[in-house]
Amino acid sequence: MNVPARGDAAARERHHTLEFIGLRAHATAVGLIQLCEELLNAGVLSADGLDRIKAAICSELAVGKRARVSNQREFDEMLKRRIDAVFPVSPGEPARDNIGPLEEFEDALGGYHGA
Repeated sequence: MNVPARGDAAARERHHTLEFIGLRAHATAVGLIQLCEELLNAGVLSADGLDRIKAAICSELAVGKRARVSNQREFDEMLKRRIDAVFPVSPGEPARDNIGPLEEFEDALGGYHGA
């Protein structure tokens, strides 16, 4: 098993990215992302299937924040872009890992700071 060193900057960045998005079970989230990448690369998971998985995650994250977000459409779009950024793009291509600045996400939350 190839486990990154504790000082691995990419692993730390992914951890912060998942926290910004709202995925609090980091090890499980990273495992799900890796599983999706492996299944996509093996041809077992289609791009449409991956899109449905990401949509389910976005839907779940948005449900808890729905009443607390000032601009729901903007928040939903931002959340989708950030989820897209941490999942693989297509077979053989890694995740983009570019989610944008924290301030942009905080603006979309409209002052919401809870889980």
